[in-house]
Amino acid sequence: MDSGIVEWGGVRFLALHHHDGHFFRQPGLFGLVQRMGDQRALLYIGHTDNIALGCKPYGVWEDALRLGMNELHVALHVVERIDRLVLCGHIVKRCEPLLNLIGETAPALEPAVLKRAGTG
Repeated sequence: MDSGIVEWGGVRFLALHHHDGHFFRQPGLFGLVQRMGDQRALLYIGHTDNIALGCKPYGVWEDALRLGMNELHVALHVVERIDRLVLCGHIVKRCEPLLNLIGETAPALEPAVLKRAGTG
């Protein structure tokens, strides 16, 4: 899986394998993404003060894995918390990531719900 630059809602992200987030200990935006050939589906967009520690919130990581997440996208140029909040809201409106729309406070999804909700 080759990495590269990807845009979500006009914001540039670095595409990585989903296990490579532990290298980034700085603030930024992160996207949990399913890549299928040349196609990508943004499953969740979030922000954190530390990508390595903060990109696995509230069971969203596990839900994204069940939906086929295999890439982690990071935008490290967005350092200020207020800017990250604004851009996350913008990307949710433009890209409608499934797990953001369901809501972070929802309990972990059942596999049958994920199968019905998945892309494909």
